[in-house]
Amino acid sequence: MISDKSRKSITNSALIYVLVMMVSMFIVFLNVGDIVIYLQIGFEVIKIGAIMWLAFGFLSFYKEEKNKIILITTILIFIASQLSIIVQTLYILYAAGAIEITRLSLLPTNLIEIVATLSLTVGFYELRRSVDSYAAEKRNIYKGQMSLPMGFGFLSLSMIINTIIPAETYIDYTDPANPIVAQGYDILLWVNYFLDMGSLVLMVLGFWYLRRAFLVLDKIPDELFQQMEERKQAAAQQRPSGGGIFGRRSGGLFGGFTPPSTQTQQQQVDPIEDLLIEEDPTKKKMFCVKCGLELDEDSAFCAECGEVNPYLKK
Repeated sequence: MISDKSRKSITNSALIYVLVMMVSMFIVFLNVGDIVIYLQIGFEVIKIGAIMWLAFGFLSFYKEEKNKIILITTILIFIASQLSIIVQTLYILYAAGAIEITRLSLLPTNLIEIVATLSLTVGFYELRRSVDSYAAEKRNIYKGQMSLPMGFGFLSLSMIINTIIPAETYIDYTDPANPIVAQGYDILLWVNYFLDMGSLVLMVLGFWYLRRAFLVLDKIPDELFQQMEERKQAAAQQRPSGGGIFGRRSGGLFGGFTPPSTQTQQQQVDPIEDLLIEEDPTKKKMFCVKCGLELDEDSAFCAECGEVNPYLKK
């Protein structure tokens, strides 16, 4: 069982990381000169703090679970956070003018940053396996996802490309408002743009999904899983069997075809189509008294926080 301390550390750190990423997207639109550089460094420091907090949350969770996969994730995330501290320290020295910015001086910084990002990629991929096991044990309704590994993987690939072929070598920034791209490098510019935007979107979705997964871990009642299985079985029984589009064949090999019954077709309603039927406007909706999530008509528990539905008639 996950403790409230571990749950809060994991979910709150993931939330902080998402919020910082979304806010930092708009820094480039601020016309505040060199302050933008220090603001970006500041946001990166906050993200590193969130990653460290996440690592400590997983360490606390490992002590409760004794799960080796969680331990591997914890070690990799913690190593990445320490490497990121070194990188941001070097960037501060670059911004302050203590170290001259050259391609050679930036090379160690880029290599350390690539290793840190690859560590996060592998760490979150390992985490996916453990989340899958929790779903299989019916401790969670969320399975492992690839958003975070893919997001940090895209970011790693973008860093590798920029280290091998720096943007300054094929983009002329003489006029910052209208940079000039060297002929033949347009594709490389679009590839980097795709990787950067893809990593940003995937990481936001991944951390938000991670937060939701650990928010409801061990809070899902067994009755909810039972209801889900019953709905799956009911949907499987309602599927049409045999005959295909030409109906059921009778009378041996050369017998005729009997068209499917109209009554049978009406009874075999796809459960997805049931959701598209317009609801009765006079029917009152039910919401969870704890988290406010809208509840289904027959939900005995809230799928978000596990709170008992007090409106359900017993």
